[in-house]
Amino acid sequence: MKTIAWSYIAALVAVTFAHLNWQAEFGNPFNMYRAGALCVAGMLARIAYPQSPSFTCLLMIGSVSVLCFSHFLANGSYGSPMDIIVDMAGALWGLAIGAMLSKLISPTSKRTALY
Repeated sequence: MKTIAWSYIAALVAVTFAHLNWQAEFGNPFNMYRAGALCVAGMLARIAYPQSPSFTCLLMIGSVSVLCFSHFLANGSYGSPMDIIVDMAGALWGLAIGAMLSKLISPTSKRTALY
């Protein structure tokens, strides 16, 4: 699962650098496809690393930063601050969905109280 999560994040960066018309824009002033893609990335990362919520949060912050920088290298502009806010919100929704799914997939054993 870790390989899938890292491959997906790498694919997001590669699509950002794509010179072909692979980047569909669904709305102004920001691209909703990036928020959806980062939601999926957050979900995959959280499922891949269920014991490390802080690492997955930092991974998503880094992913959004790398995507903004790669967007700058590909297009010459960082976009608006709203782009970053929407991307971070999409990643956080993905982390929340991934946390819920990881608990459903592999529930942790109950802790016994020490008396």
